[in-house]
Amino acid sequence: MLAGVALPLVIAGWYVSGEHDKRRRLVERLRTTMAENADLHARLLDQARRAGVLDERHRVAGEIHDTVAQDLVALIGQLNAADRACAAPARRRHLDQAAELARRSLSEARRSVRALRPEPLESARLPEAITGMAESWSRAAGVDLMLEITGTPVALAADVEATLFRVAQEALANVAKHARATRTGLTLSYTDETVLLDVRDDGTGFAPQKPADGFGLDGMRQRVRGVGGTLDIESEPGQGTAVAAAVPAIPAIPAIPAGGSRESADAVPRRRLP
Repeated sequence: MLAGVALPLVIAGWYVSGEHDKRRRLVERLRTTMAENADLHARLLDQARRAGVLDERHRVAGEIHDTVAQDLVALIGQLNAADRACAAPARRRHLDQAAELARRSLSEARRSVRALRPEPLESARLPEAITGMAESWSRAAGVDLMLEITGTPVALAADVEATLFRVAQEALANVAKHARATRTGLTLSYTDETVLLDVRDDGTGFAPQKPADGFGLDGMRQRVRGVGGTLDIESEPGQGTAVAAAVPAIPAIPAIPAGGSRESADAVPRRRLP
């Protein structure tokens, strides 16, 4: 009878001991896993921080290239032109344009530090901002520019408008610096789902497949990819260049009221900028 009572107790004790060992091993594994997860979390946070630093450096580099560097190149060009000018009125005109570029460069530098949108977009919609920038560029570069805006302009998300403005600005800056073009065309097209930007010139062209020095082309590609768009560059030596950007037509928030004023394509005719 004692054996009959003791045997179940022994079996129960053995079972409890086994379960206790299982729980102990499980707790140890959980502690090990938590330690590994904590280490992984720390590494991920460090990688995220490094990625954020690199993104910010890239943003600042892009802003400096798009604003200060381009204006300084144009400023040097105006000063050189003033130095070569023989007549006083021509020299005064170049110096006035140089002073305007210097003031604009200072203003853009301050805004870039504060990570704001391009200055022209602070007080105007994208078509007006691009038109003003193109007019200023055409006067400074001395190149005829045909500007065309098609579709129904709508207010887009800030990043999308900034991207299109910067791509247009960079493409025109490249025309002035490298193309030696006599004619340039810029088209901004609004469709239901996409906004298209095309910049064409009849300049010297280049071979897009060859690695290029500088930040310009890569900066344009990265900006367009950053808003979910695509950028195509077509060029051949002696055949001019065409830059085409296509980005999603992401509306601004808040959207333009239904009764608000929206210009149609008929209201924005093709223009030749002197």
